[in-house]
Formats: sequence, structure tokens, C-alpha cells
Amino acid sequence: MISSVTICSSSKFYDTARRAEDLLRKAGLTVYTPRYDYSEQQVRVGESDKIRLTREFLDKVARSDAVFVIANGGYAGVSVCIEVGYAVGQGKTVVFSEQPTEFALRALVDAVVPVDEIGDEVRRISRDSPAGGSA
Repeated sequence: MISSVTICSSSKFYDTARRAEDLLRKAGLTVYTPRYDYSEQQVRVGESDKIRLTREFLDKVARSDAVFVIANGGYAGVSVCIEVGYAVGQGKTVVFSEQPTEFALRALVDAVVPVDEIGDEVRRISRDSPAGGSA
């Protein structure tokens, strides 16, 4: 059963990520988030910052049971793809908010749960769920 989750998101979707964070917390989960203060829409993130932030974020993924990927329009950027691959390599459950457009990512999806449908049932999703299935 999932008790903690890390939200993976492109910085352009941080508004959606914050909404998902609120709903996941209401469902009783411990939630790790991106550093909202480093939104690339608002600040310039240099190479050294990106390296540090990536390492910090992968530590969050390692501490969680699952990742919840904000994939508005099916989009997942390079960093999110790295985070998903890392999560899968560690045996974490992978949940997307929308079916990813990248076919290779679809092989890694345990469930698709739209943000507005996040509820207590998210806790019961597992790596054994049908690939690409809904909660």
C-alpha cells in the first residue's frame, strides 16, 4: 500500500502539481514535491542548480513508495523521464495524471489517475496494477 508519493512535474505545470499535492495530502499520503521556488517559468536555473536539484529530487523519489507524474496533455519532459526511470528502477509505483504521449513511458505506467479524481483509492495502486489502467 502506498503511504508516500513524490510528485514529478515540469515547472510549467506547478499549478496542477500544487492541486495534486493538496488532494494527495487529503487522501492521507506523505507528499514530496518539486522545489516550486525554482520554477523555470520564473527564475533562471543554471547548470549547478539543476545538478543539485536533480540529486535532491531523486532522494525524494527514493524515500517514497510511488511517483505521481503531472502529464498535462500527455507531456513529460526530459527531467521527468529521468525521474520515472529512476523510480521504476527502484521498484516504485508509477501513476500518471494523463496517458503519456511518449510510447516508451507508457510501458512504465502502473495507473492513470486524473488529478481531479485523486482520492483514497490512490493508496491501493501497485506495481501489479494492469499497465496503463485506471485506479
